[in-house]
Amino acid sequence: MCWQPKEVAAVGDRTKEQAAFLRGLRQSRAASFRGEIVPYFRYVFQSGFGLFVSACFFAALIWYTDLIKAVPENWPVRTVGVAAASFAAIIAPLRTYMRAADTVFLLPMEAQVIRHYIGPAMKGAIVAGAGRSLVILALYLPIYIRSSAIEGIAHDSPGELVVLTLLVALIGGSNAYAGWHERQVAAAGWRMALRAVRWVLTITVVAAVMLKPFYWSIPLLVACALIPWLLWRLPQRHALPWERLIAEEEATRRRWMGFLSWFVDVPTESAKAYQRKWVAWLGDKLAWRQSRAWHYLYAKTFLRSETFGAFFRWFVVMAAVVIVSENEIADAVIYAIALFVGGMQLSELKRVRFVETADALPIAADGRLPAAAGIARVAGLTAAVALAVVAAATAGGEFSPSADLCVLAAGLLWIGWLIPRRIAKPAEDVD
Repeated sequence: MCWQPKEVAAVGDRTKEQAAFLRGLRQSRAASFRGEIVPYFRYVFQSGFGLFVSACFFAALIWYTDLIKAVPENWPVRTVGVAAASFAAIIAPLRTYMRAADTVFLLPMEAQVIRHYIGPAMKGAIVAGAGRSLVILALYLPIYIRSSAIEGIAHDSPGELVVLTLLVALIGGSNAYAGWHERQVAAAGWRMALRAVRWVLTITVVAAVMLKPFYWSIPLLVACALIPWLLWRLPQRHALPWERLIAEEEATRRRWMGFLSWFVDVPTESAKAYQRKWVAWLGDKLAWRQSRAWHYLYAKTFLRSETFGAFFRWFVVMAAVVIVSENEIADAVIYAIALFVGGMQLSELKRVRFVETADALPIAADGRLPAAAGIARVAGLTAAVALAVVAAATAGGEFSPSADLCVLAAGLLWIGWLIPRRIAKPAEDVD
């Protein structure tokens, strides 16, 4: 087929028009999302959460300043440094703001979407990954240089620090790029395997770069980069994983709205249910009678919801921090923060909405909120006691009974009484 100059020009103009449209579409969606959530932060700060975060920030700043002045000899410098830098690099989010309707209206322009819509998003993710890694490295370098635990290992000359900075930024940006290729893989099993390989290789490379000479760690970095590059070619891949990107965007929106809903009523996003066979069976242990029907529904809903996933992960992370911490005051602060945030997460139970047919069930409607409060109380007290046991078991015998009991009592009062009380009250009666 012979193309005439006018036809070629028309195709070129149409391509430019599509490119401009797609770039503008992503920018408008990003601005729309920010405009949707930013107004709610006024209520977040009015609730006192801003003061709480500020107090935590200044407490952490004081602790960090004292630490870099005199790093204890037994402080796990290597473990903390590798863990922090690896975690910052491994996280590879990609904000595309894609919607379900895109599979209909944008699918004919898939090639242009990849280039002009996903391309800018990928560049932003790579820059964010490198920047995130550099921030963590900047916070860690004073400890890294001053610690006596890694004398002879730390790269403390100006030239070595520049090379270390560039390598850490490269690792962070490469993880974002690798995350995109993982999303392209069609099979879920392959995606999980590739993600696991990326995590292991990232931790290995970060440890090598920070704790080994460059003449040894740089070749290892190149070898570790080649492994996923070769593995990406084995499974079947989508040029553009529409459904995966849409699902990730919906999950991100739910997390943001879930956080904001702790402080103010916001439009609810469609929730996703998870099987969680390892814990969902606990709901079956409730008494099987009509008076406990709402308890059963709320227990099953909670255990299979994203709220439980966030609640469980939060306390696992806090338990790990308590185990690593060797300071009694720090343990008390961590415990208080854990219960405060955990209680706010449990308050999401008040906003659970069942299907409309649930109103036709032969059970009293006024038992809903008390049942939700009961489930929140059990979950909160269980987590509070479990975290207290972890803190006590790893305290090394250093206790201040009066202070510890006060923190424990305040935590139990918050998560075992005040939060359930607020859940049990109708919306118009909440304090």
